[in-house]
Amino acid sequence: MMKTIKKTIVVYMGIVLLGLCIPTSAQKDVLAVAGCSLIDGTGIPPLEDAVILIQGGKFLAVGKKGEVRIPEGARVIDAQGKTVVPGLIDAHFHMCYPNNREKPFILNEPIASFRAAYHLHKHLMGGITTILDAGAYRNVSVMAKQAFSEGLLLGSRPMIVAERINATGGHGVSRFPMAYEADGPDEFRKAVRLQIKKGADVIKILPPYTKEELAAAIEEAHMLNKTVAAHSGYLRNYDYIRWAVELDADVIMHAYDLTDDIILNMGKKGIYGVPTMTIMMKLHATRGKPIPEDKPHEYEIIFQKMKAAGIKMAVGTDAIYEFMNENPDLYFEEVERFVKNGYTPNEAIVAATRIGAEVLAVSDRLGTIEKGKIADLLVIDGDPLDDIRNLRKVSVIIQGSKVIKGHKSFLLKKSAGAIEDLLH
Repeated sequence: MMKTIKKTIVVYMGIVLLGLCIPTSAQKDVLAVAGCSLIDGTGIPPLEDAVILIQGGKFLAVGKKGEVRIPEGARVIDAQGKTVVPGLIDAHFHMCYPNNREKPFILNEPIASFRAAYHLHKHLMGGITTILDAGAYRNVSVMAKQAFSEGLLLGSRPMIVAERINATGGHGVSRFPMAYEADGPDEFRKAVRLQIKKGADVIKILPPYTKEELAAAIEEAHMLNKTVAAHSGYLRNYDYIRWAVELDADVIMHAYDLTDDIILNMGKKGIYGVPTMTIMMKLHATRGKPIPEDKPHEYEIIFQKMKAAGIKMAVGTDAIYEFMNENPDLYFEEVERFVKNGYTPNEAIVAATRIGAEVLAVSDRLGTIEKGKIADLLVIDGDPLDDIRNLRKVSVIIQGSKVIKGHKSFLLKKSAGAIEDLLH
């Protein structure tokens, strides 16, 4: 009996060892990024000479060279001398907005869909692998999310609020008909249910509303395990955003119309912020209020107060009109403005990755380079910790293990020595 058991163990061990030595089809599907300085998005110092293994759309292993073995037959991106960061997240984007002021009211589902595909692709090619669409036309963002899931859309991964919710005639319909109009607590509650039914990842509420309407919407969203984002500011009436904080909204969009007491309460309650400083400052400049060169802008001062209050902030663009044409540069301007106003470069990268994922309620899947998470990463020329502007120098983009963008100086190689040219 004992001889039979020993023989079985020996045979089993032989099979295991054979499996480790002979490349399998699964091993051949592994993509490795090797030799880089890794900024993983968690906030810890960089890991030098790192190896990242990707398989099946997710991170398979992450660690130092020698600790992580690259399987025979794996494809390898040699990132020696480069920096790797997680795919960037834009926590406030509008895929359907027109990119000019001359014909802003040409808005229907076909043109909105073309705009969505164009803007999402452009954003992805800058290294922004995931966005939160903070309000789209009718069901266009819902369909964009579906198209992405079916592999029909090459663009930033869309997370959506579907249609924003406001009272009749509110902020979301003042320029474009891009919000669901509701009146009374029951209608606000139903509006939340409708957006979730359509596939909303986050619920966004716009003023005006009564405190009772807002309370009903937040309560309903939280009962259905959805994050609530509230828009800051409307006609300089601070009650709207004060109510949102009192009633435990999860995220406040924009760093304006935030008084000191609201900021302090946000910090105490752990409510997130998405400041969108850069676009607000540029819009003010078009209205005769130039951006000051020798002192902080009023929105930067609010940002500094939010930082001092301990508010976690994510990076968002919120471009509109001709400023849509500045994406993805507008995104990097916002990241750089975080550093200008007190963040370290590593903190700014965390804001652009992990905190963005937390705002989108997907930090279990995205935002950091850790085993088991979706494999979104960027290979950067230079070190963004030395100069945050280096974050713009994206050489390779990987989204869900797919190499979206490569550089001629990078070769995908078989670990056994054969060389393949990049397909992109």
